[in-house]
Amino acid sequence: MRIRSRGFTLLELMVVLAITGILTAMAVPSFSRLIQSNTVSNTTSTLLADLRYARSEAIRRGGTVVMCRSDVPEAVKPVCSASSGGANGRGWAEGWILFQDWNGNSVLDADEPLLRVQSRIAAIDAIVEAGESATAFRFAATGRLPATTAELRVGGNAFASGVQRLVCVDLGGRARVASATALDCAEP
Repeated sequence: MRIRSRGFTLLELMVVLAITGILTAMAVPSFSRLIQSNTVSNTTSTLLADLRYARSEAIRRGGTVVMCRSDVPEAVKPVCSASSGGANGRGWAEGWILFQDWNGNSVLDADEPLLRVQSRIAAIDAIVEAGESATAFRFAATGRLPATTAELRVGGNAFASGVQRLVCVDLGGRARVASATALDCAEP
């Protein structure tokens, strides 16, 4: 009586491992791009939500609301950062603050309410101003910006250009995301 052995031969095991290795090597770059795309998309949504919140609060409160980039947004008394790109070149990825600016000096004073704080976004290497410097947005009681439009590019050199996003803010204070292929906000 012959006993039949069950299991895999070494050759069968090696073929399965080779196929698994090839499929994994093909999937990893796509998965990495998917993670980058989701990270940029989530950060862009957070930025848009706060821009829209600042605009709506300016209208609701009937006064100026400032959203500004801050190098240390979680400080006891956070301050706006005036330098373009920030101290380490990460720009808005260091974080930002929103506050009602009663006296119009674009500085968070002791008697002015701090509306929202966005801490440092570690998953993104940079959110930088594209074109003109936009370290702060001053929304008037009408929801409009005083005199300038702005473009912010989400995702820096560590991200593929196809996953970067361009956030556009027009004079009306409305924020939107430009098409994935747009080089600037002027393109449709």
